[in-house]
Amino acid sequence: MSSRRAGMKLRDVVIVLFCMFVVVGLLLPALQDRRGPARRSQCQTQVRILVLASIMYENSNGELPGWAMEFGHFGWDAETESLLQTLNDPSSASPESGSPHLAPHRKIGSWAVAFLPFLDAQPTYEHWTEDRYPILSNASVVLSSDYNGIRETGPTKGLSGQGFHPLAAPNLAIMQCPSDRSQGEDHGRNSYVANAGVFFPPTDLVVGKHTILHPDGTAKTISFAESMGEEFGVFGNQVAARFETSGGDEHVALAKPLTLDDFRDGAGNTVLFSESLHALPWHRSGFVNDDDLIFVEHPDEVFYPLLSRFTNSMVWHGVDWTGGKQPREIHRINGLRSMTESFQLTPRNAADLARPSSAHTDGVNVGMADGGTRYVADSIDMRVWQALMTPRGRDSVPVDGF
Repeated sequence: MSSRRAGMKLRDVVIVLFCMFVVVGLLLPALQDRRGPARRSQCQTQVRILVLASIMYENSNGELPGWAMEFGHFGWDAETESLLQTLNDPSSASPESGSPHLAPHRKIGSWAVAFLPFLDAQPTYEHWTEDRYPILSNASVVLSSDYNGIRETGPTKGLSGQGFHPLAAPNLAIMQCPSDRSQGEDHGRNSYVANAGVFFPPTDLVVGKHTILHPDGTAKTISFAESMGEEFGVFGNQVAARFETSGGDEHVALAKPLTLDDFRDGAGNTVLFSESLHALPWHRSGFVNDDDLIFVEHPDEVFYPLLSRFTNSMVWHGVDWTGGKQPREIHRINGLRSMTESFQLTPRNAADLARPSSAHTDGVNVGMADGGTRYVADSIDMRVWQALMTPRGRDSVPVDGF
């Protein structure tokens, strides 16, 4: 009697593997569907934390921060109005000796820097606010620490900005939506933007006037200073610096900082933050690099970061609603959805992409001034959205407006 050898033939193995692949293929969409709501929920929680941070900041300082702010200097003695002779980095391997890789610079950053103490990032905040620490470093190697101990890393580059000190621009989990896979930054990754009010073209800064179409349907000519008022938005400019193209000593207008009491149409009807797939790193105000912040003789040599209103913020674009006119598709929430995840923010498109966008389905998480969050559908009536962006919007926000 002949014995047959037990085992699986190649055909049997192929059939088993095919069945396994079919099962995995059927399960993956379900698993992805389960991860999607979880990521959206986590993102919503992070937006809420940003809102609470803004409320705590306002309670501590009596005002809300700006879209661009100055946090001090490095290499400058404010008392004697003179440059320091020796520049040291206390966080370097040999802090007692002067470093040739350091230069005097102004510390200009975004609204997110102001929130660092409330985001469990006090050491990073001290790097920005204590004049003994630099936020720039041209050193080829900077020592820093991570969970694996001491490691060597260089200054930032690319979308993270050229030459920022890595200890001044770490990746903070709270600033990264887990669904945002489009970030190409090595440092300071960011998925969130603040409400900077109405669109005001950078080309009109020197001219000083711009005509907008107000949400109530009227045309109104406003100055840059007026564009930062409580009628149009929340966060304004708080950097006293000159125009690079002004050719004189003219400084950019400063915003009168708002308080939570300025939201006359209800804190629950005013948006503070939203998601964005295009936001620049949280530490980078405008498209500034190290050369833009370094000065030779006096801090006033540093110019205003021209596009700072659009790189870490969102704006609303005026629309003439008469005759059935609609806003440009790129200005809508998640506008041009088929392309939005592939867009990269540049100086040419920053003003257009300064609007909410996300990798979620059909909407974005937004944070309201009352501490709550909402999921706003990208099909929302843009007149309602403009009313939500204005602390004193004249249009009422219907209950079903979302």
